[in-house]
Amino acid sequence: MVLGRRGAGKHRPRRVGQCPAAAPSCIFDVGSPPLRPTPIRNLVRPVASRGAPQRSMHSDLLRSAARRHASVTLWVANVAAGTLVGTAYLGHVPADASPAAWVFGALGLLSSVATLALVPALMLWLIHRWVRSDFYAAPAAGLVGGVFLVLLAADTLVFTLLGHHFNGAVWNVVSTRGSEDAVRLGAGVWVPSLGALALVTAVEAWLWRSLFRRRLACGARPLPRSLSLRPIALLAGAYLAVFAAEKTIYAAAEYRCDRRVHEVAQVLPLYQGLRVSSLLPEELADDERPPAVEFRLGDRALAYPDRMPRVDPAGARPNILVLVLDTWRRDMLDARATPNLWAFSRTARRFEDHWSGGNSTRFGIFSLLYGLHGSYWFPVFEARRPPVLMDVLAELGYERAVFSSASQSYPEFRETAWADVDPTLIFDDHDAERADGRDLLVAERFAAWMDGREGTVDPFFAFVLLDSPHQPYDAPPAGPFQPAAEALNYLELARSDAPDLVERVFNRYRNAVHHADGVARGILDVLRAHGVLEDTLVVITGDHGEEFQENGFWGHTSNFSHEQLAVPMLLAGPGVEPGVECRATAHADLPATLLELLGADPAEREHWSQGGNLLAPPAERPLVVAGWEHLGLILGGEVFRVGIEARSPLDVAVFDRAWRPVADPAGAYLREFPRIEDLARECTRFLADEPARWWTAAR
Repeated sequence: MVLGRRGAGKHRPRRVGQCPAAAPSCIFDVGSPPLRPTPIRNLVRPVASRGAPQRSMHSDLLRSAARRHASVTLWVANVAAGTLVGTAYLGHVPADASPAAWVFGALGLLSSVATLALVPALMLWLIHRWVRSDFYAAPAAGLVGGVFLVLLAADTLVFTLLGHHFNGAVWNVVSTRGSEDAVRLGAGVWVPSLGALALVTAVEAWLWRSLFRRRLACGARPLPRSLSLRPIALLAGAYLAVFAAEKTIYAAAEYRCDRRVHEVAQVLPLYQGLRVSSLLPEELADDERPPAVEFRLGDRALAYPDRMPRVDPAGARPNILVLVLDTWRRDMLDARATPNLWAFSRTARRFEDHWSGGNSTRFGIFSLLYGLHGSYWFPVFEARRPPVLMDVLAELGYERAVFSSASQSYPEFRETAWADVDPTLIFDDHDAERADGRDLLVAERFAAWMDGREGTVDPFFAFVLLDSPHQPYDAPPAGPFQPAAEALNYLELARSDAPDLVERVFNRYRNAVHHADGVARGILDVLRAHGVLEDTLVVITGDHGEEFQENGFWGHTSNFSHEQLAVPMLLAGPGVEPGVECRATAHADLPATLLELLGADPAEREHWSQGGNLLAPPAERPLVVAGWEHLGLILGGEVFRVGIEARSPLDVAVFDRAWRPVADPAGAYLREFPRIEDLARECTRFLADEPARWWTAAR
């Protein structure tokens, strides 16, 4: 029986999976190879009612497969584009990185981007499931990809500017009321960013729609799910292979304490390394591996203080004024930038080697008022615990007031330092957009408050914060330092460190400091006019410093360098001898200094403070500073950056005072290991053994 002649002359069917000539072949076809061609025209041709349900079901399945194909292909394209954007991170890899470190960097970058892209993958899946309209699915998918790529690009700029990725500190800025006083990006950032988002979204929406239409034009019957998921399985396998390779390289480096691979890992966004050294049994442990110190702070409850200080009832009760110029670095106390405060320093005690407790307002002010290391900020915030200094002043009958041109809700000082201060005496809401204008209003509020105290016999504690020297360095036009930048453009700062740009930005900052100096003089004049200046302990300082590319960074929060930590400190008033102190002092010394001037017993200091006395500093001392994720231990000419949750020698990096990695970090680590252990103990000194209770945050 010959079957070959049957049907002779009829149209010869295309091979299985073949698309019409007008329809190009499809890639990443999650609908899988079609079993039989079905031209798109057949999907819309009127049919008899008898076959309508079957054809409608076939059309729905084909459309679903085309949407799935478009979404998966778009996701792969975003991973590729994100990896290309992420190559900017590799520009921060140390020049002496080993070949293994570079291989790890390439694999780690691809793995990190793909891992981050799992979030848009989930969003694309939800769009596929819930957005039935193809018309709306395209822009929705485009928006998902656009947000992903723009956020990744923004993170590269954040890392370039600040030395860290989007982290809890960035989220704290976004989510905390009042942060708009501290962080103002301006039109120079928002307009290009939103424009880039719109452009990328449009391109990705067009790509999704094109992929969908081309796949739909293939007009073939979808395959069973077991076959249609094959491309996704292949992509998952490739991802797992890259993931396993880079984790293996990191684990081997961690076991050997290879700092070069670890340094590369620090530049990758949200990278989590595989640590095996702590999991191995003792018989497999490396005897030559340096000892590890653990900062396991966890969620332990606050146990501060051990004991409240006892103050001599017959002690002096001077007024106290703490005047803080935000972002006031130490070399800005001079006759040009701050002529009024420079003149005041001649009648005060000036501390020439003074250090803030942190590289941001949060940790600088925290150490200034609490006398604790910055690592205690988090348990203090959870417990809503005011400082011992404020407790004692309240018991002694001091009237306490706060005047600030920046919101005291960010950082959360209303819930910590000022938790028991009368809210009506916290003046931080001013009708002025710019910080220089708010500074003037702060001075007016302070003067009005002092007028209202006329005839009051109770002493006062006043805290004043002038914010104009903080970014964006607001000051009246035509300041004394020129040429000065008209505005700050963070995109420009991220792209350039040109000397002329540095000069213009630095002059803008100096003009802002000069403006704050004039406001500070007005505040001191108010005390003088009321005849109480001589009876007031006056503290004038900065919360932290500011960097202008001295070590390759702009601003603060990026490192523990001299420029970001060294600040002026002036102290004047009853019991304080004018002069110059050249020994090292720190913000954490202030609470004990003030209370001991009021009659507190120095022998009890260790029960509530980790600082000393500004008037009797030791000849040598370690200095402890804090950032959001790290502590800094300053020992002589070296700075040890220690992770707040450090568990490995690799979590301790060593730099010189110019913030350059030292030649032998392992040797420095071993030499100062006892000091690092002391720091770990100090960071748990005022923590209880039991975890924090859920109700402590509601106090």
